Order: sequence, then structure tokens, then C-alpha cells
Amino acid sequence: MIRRSQASFAVVASLLGISGAFAQTSPAASDDTAAKSVTPTAQLEQIEVLGSHIRGVDLETQHLVLVLDRADIERTGLTSISDVVQQIVDNGQTLNRHINNNGNGELTVNLRSLGANRTLVLLNGQRFATDLNGAVDLSAIPLALVERVEVLLDSASAIYGSDAIAGVINIITRRNFDGAELRAYYAQTDHDDGMRHSYDVSFGRKGDNWNASLGLEYDRDDPIFAGNRAISAVPVFGLPASVIGSSTTPYSWLAPCGRRSCLIRLIDGHAANSPDDFRPVDFTADLYNYAPINYLETPQQRRAVFAQTRYEFGPALALNVDALFNRRDSRQQLAQPTVIVSALDTGFPDAIAISADNVYNPLGETILSARRRFVEAGPRHLDERVDTRRYHMGLDGSFAFAGRDFTWRADAVQTKSAERDFAGPFADDRRLALALGPSFRDASGTARCGTPDAIIAGCVPLDLFGPPGSITPAMLDYVGAFEHYGYGSRSQQLEANLSTTRLFEMPAGDAGFAFGVEHRRESGYYNADPLDAGGYANGFGAGSTSTSGSYTVSEIYAEFDLPLLRELPFASKLDLIAGTRYSRYSNFGGTTNTQFGLRWKPVDAMLVRANYAQGFRAPDVNALFAGNIAYAVGAGYDDPCDTVNRDPPSTPAVLARCRALGAPSPLDTSAANSNGLYSGNPHLKPEISRARGVGIFYTPSWLEGFDLSLDWYDIRLRDAISDPGDQGVIYDCYLFNNDAACTQIHRDPADGTIAFVHDYPVNKPGGLETEGYDIMLAWKHDTPLGRINAKLNANYVDYFGEIGKPAPGTQLANGVIAAGNLVGINTQTASGFFGVIWRWRAQATLGWNKGPWSASITGRYFSHIDEDCSIVTFTAEFVGNPALDSLCSAPDQTIDVGNGQVPKNRVPSVTFTDIEFGWDAPWRAHVALGVRNAFARTPPVSYSAYANSFFPDYDVPGRFFYASYRQKF
Repeated sequence: MIRRSQASFAVVASLLGISGAFAQTSPAASDDTAAKSVTPTAQLEQIEVLGSHIRGVDLETQHLVLVLDRADIERTGLTSISDVVQQIVDNGQTLNRHINNNGNGELTVNLRSLGANRTLVLLNGQRFATDLNGAVDLSAIPLALVERVEVLLDSASAIYGSDAIAGVINIITRRNFDGAELRAYYAQTDHDDGMRHSYDVSFGRKGDNWNASLGLEYDRDDPIFAGNRAISAVPVFGLPASVIGSSTTPYSWLAPCGRRSCLIRLIDGHAANSPDDFRPVDFTADLYNYAPINYLETPQQRRAVFAQTRYEFGPALALNVDALFNRRDSRQQLAQPTVIVSALDTGFPDAIAISADNVYNPLGETILSARRRFVEAGPRHLDERVDTRRYHMGLDGSFAFAGRDFTWRADAVQTKSAERDFAGPFADDRRLALALGPSFRDASGTARCGTPDAIIAGCVPLDLFGPPGSITPAMLDYVGAFEHYGYGSRSQQLEANLSTTRLFEMPAGDAGFAFGVEHRRESGYYNADPLDAGGYANGFGAGSTSTSGSYTVSEIYAEFDLPLLRELPFASKLDLIAGTRYSRYSNFGGTTNTQFGLRWKPVDAMLVRANYAQGFRAPDVNALFAGNIAYAVGAGYDDPCDTVNRDPPSTPAVLARCRALGAPSPLDTSAANSNGLYSGNPHLKPEISRARGVGIFYTPSWLEGFDLSLDWYDIRLRDAISDPGDQGVIYDCYLFNNDAACTQIHRDPADGTIAFVHDYPVNKPGGLETEGYDIMLAWKHDTPLGRINAKLNANYVDYFGEIGKPAPGTQLANGVIAAGNLVGINTQTASGFFGVIWRWRAQATLGWNKGPWSASITGRYFSHIDEDCSIVTFTAEFVGNPALDSLCSAPDQTIDVGNGQVPKNRVPSVTFTDIEFGWDAPWRAHVALGVRNAFARTPPVSYSAYANSFFPDYDVPGRFFYASYRQKF
């Protein structure tokens, strides 16, 4: 936390939205303003600096600390703290509302692109509860509660423990609030969708020795459908949906022989009365455009109530109590449900054939494999309701001992999250087997399951042969099913801390000291739905088992702030900061982590800081304790050993490895029936890291109002806990020569195709390294026309890849083939990595204010990305239309994204521009009008983006207009 009194803040960057200014503590502040002895009352008013437990320490630290206060947050035009934090230029790809398929409503932060579970999130200096994967859902923290956000861009495990590898985000709540405040917000896109409403009201009172506040917040974010934007209305923009859409269509695809080579479907306009009504499937015309029904931006509704109070019993003792409740209702929507059955899928509940005696079967033979999209059922939904509760009680105080003043605090915190999910519709394999079995018509003409001598009561035969609409409501009611399941996590913390700014005297000043102990219990669970647990949800394989687990950790830490030199030539100030923490975990033992920092002021206008930090991250509950989750792989795996269908073909070295490991040659995977299994790994070790950084902060006297900050960082992560995914396991084995991964792959002895992959999190061999620079410039100047503020914040990533910066294709000591530097590449298919690593992200703001009026314009910049364009070149070849190749920027050039050499496309850089106007009304109100993406910049097309043909970090196409009104009483 940052003490706001006796400090000079330098605004060094606009990390966010409309004229939001992140401020860094200024090196121009006085070095020795604090007296050697302070009164107990003053001690109580001192709070901690983010990155240090020493209360009352000078605000200028060895760390790069960024601060966004409440006024800055309000000027962004955003209504959730997750949206605010995700726009930090140091944030990598993470869950947001543009992620529909594979989203779960959570909104997270991912500093340095190292993963959401490697960024520690605090609320008022204490940990906030994580999900089962170790990440914090920021949607659980209401924006109305927030006073400011502090971001520490240094590793800090010695100070805060596990997870603080990439940095720390501390969200500070509003205190000392006196009066009442009402805020209303309304926004909508220029496409008449994506409407947002936000309302909050806060009340506060304070007296001589107490303060209390209460707040309520309601937010509703409406969806945007993918079909409402041209770029997302098809599976891949620019390519024909009939070729690259889904092979599960409103017309059943039937395979009497069980293989792709004999697939047939009903001819349009025919009634499915005879074999002549069917034709072979045309893969250049028959695929289904599933995209328009999907959400482009998912809806959310949030309700929150929060209260906090502080009571000072006297000048040396105070009680703090606060509580928070937040409810999130969110939804994802996908195209209509699919049914896939295959009698060849032996050992799984969906091993179902369509009987030759099915009343709707006009072909006169058994159908061994079939797939159909049930458009009659409407879209699939995943609805989440998440209740988050947090309770905190703490005492803090001060005392004098041996002529020294000490502050202390003790806190108890409990945070728990309970999620209830509703998903469907699905089809129940048990009923599908009956509905697709023998059936007949009774004397009244009603279709019955079974035979006249053995009628299956209640069963409704299913028609997979007719045109769209042939599946009746009665059929849907019989085979359809929904799932109800739940997640939960709980964090319980006890903490105690003692600190002083004057432990002992040194020639250059007083030594600061902090000491503390912590105990924490983390637990979580997942309760599977019986349909899923039994493996009967069609298309999801053999089923799942529930998850439950917990661990405890006890910790002790110490921190020193040691002044070494003062008021000397080229050493106006030189301090050493040192900290260490020992953590003892119930599941894997102990770990000690230490960090050192220097802050040196050669002259008053310049601060040089350097730090070295060890870090770690303990395995999360899901990684350790996840139950078995089985699933079917509908489209099969990309098998590098396939010598018939793989495009581009694997290298001779890869094929030689395939043969050495028992894969046949030639190998045809076109009819493969593959499955996967995910489970936890109780043998995981903690991740360990080492971080280094050097920075300079310069405030020249010759240019008033100007600040410059430049910081270099380098983080190395070893034993990274990673879920490579089933496809990643395959790549690890055959492309990256990881022998351990090969033991997780099981091939069908009959034809050599992959029948089964066991995927579980592992401590990856080798390691991950990232290196880069943070650049911040700010200049403010008063003119007769008003105050001008110009701000720039930028993050430059020089390297992201294996430790040691090996060249691509290099064989590492552990036998793995290096992917090399992944900066500027979409690596979502690379083994062990996921997502986009931009080389540059930057924001620049020009702001103006005069009297009650203000205005600003902000540009948000993303640099270009190189990506795999093989989906375009493959489609062009497949349909015989070479003109499609021109969609790739360089189809004749290749790029390695961790899956061999593939055709290259360059996704161009893009800048989104935001504009806001504000007015402070004389009746204590503030009115703001603004537009995000003011120039209606359409995001550049990506052919490797997971969905929607653009990266989810970009703005949705179209302008986003908003208006807000805030009234104080």
C-alpha cells in the first residue's frame, strides 16, 4: 500500500483507458523527513508500501510500483476492476468477456504473460481467494469498493509468498468516506448491442476515532453475438463456412461402414424414404456455419454489498472489520448441441450403432457411425452463478520499547467462493442407445422402441435420417439432458506482523525492520453431475470423478531496510533492502526464498534501483487433486505419425521417431476414434524462479513537470507446472523428443491410431525465461488555456522462451527441442506455451483540464504478430481456389510456432483510440461522456486466433459510447 501523506507522486504513465494515470513513487521526495521517534497516533496512520512490510518506510522503493487512484479509474469509462487491470500494458492474454468457448465467466490478470496463477492478487494487503487453478477472479471485487490499485512489477515471493512470480496487484478499498455518493452508468455500441448498465451507492460516516462505510453495486453487461459482426460471423473470416465449418450439421452424416470413406447425408428436399434419397458427403459444401449463434462478448450480471469499519480504542490500538459479498451470473453460448455415436468406439458409452430395424432407417442396414446437430433444441448454454464471501477482522497498534517505536498488526481473513453451473442441452447415451435401437409402429401408427413383443416403456425412437426439423419435441425430451455441477474454494488466513523504522542506527541513518508469521489453509472441490460422472453425456467420453483437496502452509519472514550512504558525492543516497521467507507446506515440505535490492541516488534528480529475487509457486488444488475427467476427441488428434493425411507432412526425423516408438507406417488417422483423460498429479513440486531487474527514474530540474522511467527485467522459471493438453502431450513426444510424454500415449493395436491420451499437469523439464523493458514518460504543464498532461507507458518484450535463449530447433540438455524466442508469434499450438506475446504494448494519453472541464484522448497500441496461416493454404488447395492464398501476407514463407514449419501470416499492428469529456457540476456532481474505439477500428484478422478471427484482447468492432453521472451528498 502507498501512504499518501508526506509524499511526492510522479505521474509516469497512463496504463489505462481515458486519461488514467499510473503514478510511480518519486525519487525527489525528501530522504529523511521522518523523525527518529514518532507518536503512537502517527504510527497508526502509517501504512505499508506495496513490496515491503516495513510500515512508514520511505515511499521510494527499489521496486517499480504503479498506482491508479480512484479518479483515474473513473476516467477510464470501464465498469469492472478486471477491465481496468487487464489493460495494463504488462498484461498478457487472459480470460475476458471476449472468450466464449472455453470461458467460464472468470476475469483474470496475467502479468508478464507468465500465467494468471503467477500473479498474486491482494485485497488491502491480504490474499484474495483463488479458483481451483490458482488464479483470482477479479469480477468478484466490485469497482465501487476500490480506492486505488497498486501494481508491483517485480517478483516478491520473499515478501508475500507463493504466486508472486510475475508481480503483485494490491486493490485498496475506500476508507474514511464521509457522506453519500450515487453513480449511474450507461453504455452501448454503435451496432445497438453490448449494452452495459452500472449503478452503485455508497454511504460513509466518520468521527474522531471511528469510521464506517457501506456500499451496494449492480452491474449488467449484455452480450454481443458473433453473427452481428462480419469478422466473427463465420468460423474463419474470408474462408467459406461450408468448407471450414463444423462437420456436425443439421443433416445427419451417416457411415454404414463406420469410416469417413462411406459418409452419406440426405439430399436437400428429399424425405428419407429410400437409399436413393442420400448422397455422399461433399466436404467442400456440406459443413455447418456454427459461428453466428455464439457469443462474441459474453453477458454478466454482478451484485455486491460491502461494509467496513475502523474503531480506534486509543492512540495505540485499533480494530478493523470488513465484509464483502459478490454474486456473479454469467453465461456462455454455443451453437446447437451435437450427437455423435460410433459403434467402433468400444469401451465408451457412445459406442452405439443405429439399428437396421430402427423405424426411421430407410437404408436397410446397420449404421455404425453417425453425427447430427440438433438445431431443433436451440443453442447450448453454460450458466454460472458464483457467490464470493470475504470476512476480515484485524487489530493494529503501536508501542515503544527500548527507546524505539514499533507498529504491529494481526489479521484473520476468510474468503470462500461457491459456484453452481447449469449446462446443456446434452444427449444421454443410455437413452440414445434405446432410441436408436430396434423400433416399430404400433396399430395406431405411433413409433415405439423395441419390438412388438418387448416394448421399451417410455422410450421415443429417434429419427437421425430426416431433414432438419425431423427431431420432434418428444424425441428431444426423451434423449435430452442437462447437467448441474459445482465448484468451490476456500482460503483461511491468520497473519501477524511487527515492524519499525528504527531497529538500530547506522552511520547513514536508521535501519528499518519487519518480522511476521502467517498460516494459511487452501481447499477446493468440484462436484460432478451424475450424467457426467457416469460418462453418459454424449460426446464427453467415459465420465468424470469429483475433485476435493486441501493443504496448509505456515510461514515466517523477515525484512531489513539498511541505509548505507547519505549526502556524499555521487551517493546522495544508497540503501540495501533484504528479505527472506521460509514456507512449510503440508504436501511437499519447505522452501526458503530471499531477495535483495539496492536503491541509489547519485544525485537528487535520479534514482537507480536494482533487485534480485527468488520466487516460487505452490501447486494449486486442481493440479494436485483433480479427479479423472474423460472426454471424447470429436475431430481426432493431429498425429505427427500420420503419413497419409497430415498437412504439412512431418519431417523424416519425426517419422523415424514414430516408427521407433511403434507407430506403423503408413498410418491413416482419418477414421480414428480418440479419447482423452485428464487428472491431477499429487507428485508435483513447486515452481521456482529467479528474477533480476535494474531501473532508472529521472526527474530533471531543467524540464519542469517531466518524468522518465526505464526498467529492465529478466525472469527465469524452472519446474514450471503446466498442463500440456492431450495434443501437447503428442507434440512433446514426437516433435520435442520428450520420452516421458510418450508413456502417456496409447495406440490402438489394430490400426495404430491414437486411442487414448492421459493428460495431467507436470513440472516441465527445462525452464521458461522472459526479458524485457518497461518505459514510462510523463510531462505536465500549466498554460493559460489549462493544464496539459502527456503520458506514455510501454512494455517491450525482448525474449520469451526457454532459459538460455536457445535458437529454434536446438536440442536441449534434457532432449527437448527448443521452440526458441516466441515473442511476436501466436504460440497457441506450441508445446508448453499458449497465446500471443506482443513485442510492444503501449498507451499514450494527452489530457487537458481547466476549471470544471476536462478532456483526454488515449491511444492503445498492439504490435504486429506472426502466425500460422496453414488453414488458409490448406483450404485453398482443398477447394482448388489458389486465390485464397492471398489472404496470407506471405503464404510462400514459413514460420515455426512450435509445430514445425507452417505458412506465415502477419497480423498487422493496431491502435485503438478513446476520447472522454468531463464536467464537474456546481451541485457536487460529475458528468462524463466518452467513446472507446472512437475511430471504429476493426481488429486485424487472425487466422490462428482461437475464435472470432481476432485476438480477444482487441476491441470488438465498432464504437462503444458511454455516459456516467456521479452525485455526492
